[in-house]
Amino acid sequence: MCTQFFLTVSRLYRPFYFPFPSIIWPRLFLNTALFLLTYLPTQAQTADRDTTIEALKRRTDFAKMYVGIDAFRTTGGTTQFANNGSLQTAPFNGTTSARILLGATHFWGHADFYIAIPVINSQSAQNYPAGLRVTNYSEGVETGLRVFPWAIEAGKLRPFVGVSFKGISFAQVSNDINPDYRTVPSVSAIVFPVQAGLWYAGKQWLVQAGANYQSHTNFQYPISRTNVGQLAVSPWSFNVGVSRWFNTNGWMASQAGVRYMAKTRKLAARNRLSSWYVGLGPSASFEISKSEYVKEKHPYLNQGSPGGMLPDITAGRYFGKADLNVGISYRKLTSSSSGYNTRLNYRRSSYMIEAYKFLGDYHGFVPFVGPTLAYEDLTFIDTDGNRSQTFQRGKIGVGLIFGWDIRLSRAERWLLRTNLRYTPNLHLNADDKKVAFDQMEFNFIQFVWFVGRGRALRE
Repeated sequence: MCTQFFLTVSRLYRPFYFPFPSIIWPRLFLNTALFLLTYLPTQAQTADRDTTIEALKRRTDFAKMYVGIDAFRTTGGTTQFANNGSLQTAPFNGTTSARILLGATHFWGHADFYIAIPVINSQSAQNYPAGLRVTNYSEGVETGLRVFPWAIEAGKLRPFVGVSFKGISFAQVSNDINPDYRTVPSVSAIVFPVQAGLWYAGKQWLVQAGANYQSHTNFQYPISRTNVGQLAVSPWSFNVGVSRWFNTNGWMASQAGVRYMAKTRKLAARNRLSSWYVGLGPSASFEISKSEYVKEKHPYLNQGSPGGMLPDITAGRYFGKADLNVGISYRKLTSSSSGYNTRLNYRRSSYMIEAYKFLGDYHGFVPFVGPTLAYEDLTFIDTDGNRSQTFQRGKIGVGLIFGWDIRLSRAERWLLRTNLRYTPNLHLNADDKKVAFDQMEFNFIQFVWFVGRGRALRE
């Protein structure tokens, strides 16, 4: 049987495992929301007061988008495999990835929020020792924050430090595997590397190079349904890239922008800032807790709840006087894990009502927070050989949403939104054991269009 048929190709998005206690993440989420509610309103600015070109330039320079590419290099690691009934250790080579970069500099060049999406992943060729046929290692979508002690400036070289999170995945095939098995498991995890490097900015281009270090590098790989070997990933990786830097709202720092802000004030005076909106963007989900069911019945598979990428569709009403949104959102997630003739499928459809209040305007950075109420349609399918069981349940989930808009005025025709959602204790029972679906959802860039806003401005 061919090696490719054995190997489950490591995909970019899989169920993930957090290396820290799960309780940390809800607390961090709630503490951040509490900070937004208590501290930020006391520091807020009022967009309508920015009536001069100088003030508008400060607003438009707050955030600038960029799109680019980079080359990302990992440095391999070591794995254990079974050979003639004993465990042996072997190295595996690193990978080179081409990634698409989407991001934005914030706070006048002192911070960078970004997402890096791998589109090509190639592992260096190597000669494996007898008994080990192939390994497959990949790193998935990375989301991160970089901080610049000295602001990014055209013609200047600037150092940065940062942190990010992303999924990694590893699978291997050895000669000791039962030939009746059609797939092998893929071990997945979430890692949080720290990073440091340099940026050089031109007027329209950004060039950056960095080194990344992750402390969580030791894992276990199931070499059979009952035995595991030790997996160690090298902590170091490196990247270099180039991006096109642009300011989509730069035109506002002009007399045209002054006139536009005057229109905004007129709409506010007439109570016509309220508007319907629709939005669409990609969202990533990451597990918060593990599934008891999988851990007990299929310990050789990833014991995480499902995670992956999903479209985030939203629509609702913005209420100008109260400066809040009330809307609905729909997200559908499908995920799976497989190995040793077992396949686990997860499906989640979420129909959510959400209401969130904006907490002030910080020169175009506008945070919000609020509650959510959802109907969750959850399905879990356990297929082991020729036996299959399906578990399904509809549940009501109560959660929290927070994030921020980048908006120059409250009369924007469109804007970009970042949001995070968390619905705690979301699970279904399978044979009296929990299958977890309580993920953290992170939507890095959502395009939001305000229906009818252009007509209101013209009138």
